[in-house]
Amino acid sequence: MNSRGSSIRTLSLASLLLAAALCLPGAVAAQESWAVRCNALPADAAPGMGEFCAGIAAMSGSNGESAQDPQAALQHYRRAADLGFAEAQATLGAIYERGWQDIASDPAQAAQWYAKAAEQGHAGAELNLGNLYARGEGVPKDLAKARLLMQAAADQGFAPAQTALAQLGGQGPAAMPGAALFQQAVALYNSGDHAGAAALVRQAAEAGNPTATYEMGYIYENGDGLQQDAGQAAQWYLKAADLGDAAGEAAVGQLYESGNQVAENWDTAVLWYMRSAQQGNRMGEFRLGRSYHYGVGVALDLGAAAQWYDKAAAQGDSQAAYFAKYIRDNHGFDRSSYSDEEQAIMAPYMMQPFMLHPPPIRRVFHNHGQRLDYFRAWAAAADAYGQCMTAHTNAPAGTTFTCPAPQPPN
Repeated sequence: MNSRGSSIRTLSLASLLLAAALCLPGAVAAQESWAVRCNALPADAAPGMGEFCAGIAAMSGSNGESAQDPQAALQHYRRAADLGFAEAQATLGAIYERGWQDIASDPAQAAQWYAKAAEQGHAGAELNLGNLYARGEGVPKDLAKARLLMQAAADQGFAPAQTALAQLGGQGPAAMPGAALFQQAVALYNSGDHAGAAALVRQAAEAGNPTATYEMGYIYENGDGLQQDAGQAAQWYLKAADLGDAAGEAAVGQLYESGNQVAENWDTAVLWYMRSAQQGNRMGEFRLGRSYHYGVGVALDLGAAAQWYDKAAAQGDSQAAYFAKYIRDNHGFDRSSYSDEEQAIMAPYMMQPFMLHPPPIRRVFHNHGQRLDYFRAWAAAADAYGQCMTAHTNAPAGTTFTCPAPQPPN
C-alpha cells in the first residue's frame, strides 16, 4: 500500500490564520472554505464576518497589498471576535493557546475565547476548550467539564472530538474503525493479491477507516487492484480529507490546484496543503513548499518554500531536498520558479540584456490562467520594447526617442 509519514508537527500561526483553522467542524470538501466564501461575501453579511474575511485577505495578501500583513489580520480577527463572530473567537483562542508574533502563550486568555465560541456551538472551540480542562491549562483541571465539551463537539459528528473522548481519562485511543480489515488488506496486498486487497480496503473504508478511505482513492487513481477511475479517486480522496486523513488532504489540494474533477481553485488548494502539512505529512509539506515557490494561493515566498521543502526532505523526499538547495543556490533568479509553459512564453526575451529574471515575489496567483497572464503581460512589454528599439535603429542623428525598459507587470 502507499507509504505515508505519520509524525505530528505544528504549523506556524501565520499559516493557521491564513487557513482560519484550528479544529474546524464538518467537511471542508462539502462546504466552501472560508477563503472561497469570503471571495463571495454578500453585501448584507454580518459585520463580524466582514471583519473576519478582511483578516483572511490580509493574511493572503489579497487585500490590495502584495505582502501578507499578520498584524492587520490580527486586528481584524479581534474586531470580528468582539462583534461575536464565533470563527474569529475560536481563532483568537488558538493564537493565545500557542502564542504568535508578539503575543505570548496565554492559556487563560485562550480558554476565554474558546468559551465564547463554544457557547455558540463551535465544535473546534468545544474540543480545544475541553482539552484545556483535561490538561488543567488556563483553567482548573476538570475531567467532567472536559468530557461534556468534547461530547458536545462529538455530537456534531466531529471525528477528532470522538477520538479525544476515547483518550480521556487514560483510556487510550479508540481502535480505528475497520482497522482489522485494513490490516488484512495490507497482508493480501503484500502477498500479491491486489484485487483481493482492494475489496477489503473498500470494506474498511466503508466502516469509516480514514487510512483505508485514502487508499481507495489511491487504488482508483492508479488502477491498482481496481479499474482506474479518476472520478472515483476524487470522491474517495474528498471523503478521506473529510475524515482528517493527512494524505487525503494533500490529495484534495492537488485536485483543486489542477482542476481535476473539481473546479480549479488555488486558494482552496493551499488550505488543504496547509492542513496536511500541519499533520506532518510529507506530501503536504512538499506541496505547501511548492505553493510558496510558485505563489499558488499564497504570496510567493522562496524562503518559506525552502523551509517547507526542508520539512519534506527530512522525511526522505529527495525532490524536496533538491528544490530547497536550488532555491538557496540561485535565489530564483535562474527562473527556477517558472514552469515549462512560462519559460516558453518568456523564451524569446530571455537573452535580452535588459531582462532580469526575478521571480514574482509576494505575488498571489488564484489559478493557472492568472499566473500565465502575468508572464504574457511581461512578454508583451518586452516585445513592445524590442519593437521600439528596432523602429529607431536607423533614426537620424539627434532624434530623441524613449523606449521604457520593460518591468514585471503590476
